[in-house]
Amino acid sequence: MIEELPVQEPGICTFKASGKLTDADYQQFVPRLEALIHEYGKISVLLELEDFHGWEPKAAWDDFTLGLAHPQDFERIAIVGDKAWEHWIALLAKAFTHARVRYFALSDRNAALDWLRQNVLSAFSQQSSTQASYRHVLIAIDFSTASAPVLKRGLAIAARDSARLSLIHVVDEPIFEHEYDGTILPRESEETTRQLELAHTRLQRLLDLAGAPKAEVMALAGLPKIAIPRYAEQHEADLIVIGSHGHGGLGAVLGSTAGSLLHRAACDVLVVRTGA
Repeated sequence: MIEELPVQEPGICTFKASGKLTDADYQQFVPRLEALIHEYGKISVLLELEDFHGWEPKAAWDDFTLGLAHPQDFERIAIVGDKAWEHWIALLAKAFTHARVRYFALSDRNAALDWLRQNVLSAFSQQSSTQASYRHVLIAIDFSTASAPVLKRGLAIAARDSARLSLIHVVDEPIFEHEYDGTILPRESEETTRQLELAHTRLQRLLDLAGAPKAEVMALAGLPKIAIPRYAEQHEADLIVIGSHGHGGLGAVLGSTAGSLLHRAACDVLVVRTGA
């Protein structure tokens, strides 16, 4: 059986294969996979093997012809399993695709997803960097050591395009914001108010040190993946600059935050690789 697993990140698809695969399994799996390829152009795939016993002869042929039909349509393929013999599946797959293929132990499933995300975020970054000109650049930082290259890149783009510049920080307070409809509760705690005031001061200090005192600063409370794209839309920003690593709300940017932000944002998103 081949089961599609839920994922909220564009360009990444996850499936679980179990038992012995049959031709009937592929008759359901191949159309879904081809629909995803049609939607995204190229995709990265995580295939998780659970109690996997190989292929029936017709299914093995289906798998072979699938690879021949789509040699250029996969960016990366991560095969995740818990049996030593499953390593050879990754080795065999390399012969039938131009994609990068790696095997991960089941305990390293999160590392496999991170490996797939690296390629997806790089594609978004390269796509955004080709934009000719921006009018309003919004830089979102989390005050980690990774914030410096994010700020530097955003300032450089704003200066290049003579764009309006905004610098924001989101105090991660999910209690004040409903993830699905963005509803804000009317009151903030004293601690949240204190964190917002402190964040505003730190943002202004960063801009002064960077020599950009005319930029707008804003500290918000809520979920970063909701607050950032909403602020960008409300203030007509046409580029959001964020980092690929960090702490707090943006610390998960290589995970669900990045996928959700990229999905929600109505403008370009530049993900700066910080290495932090």
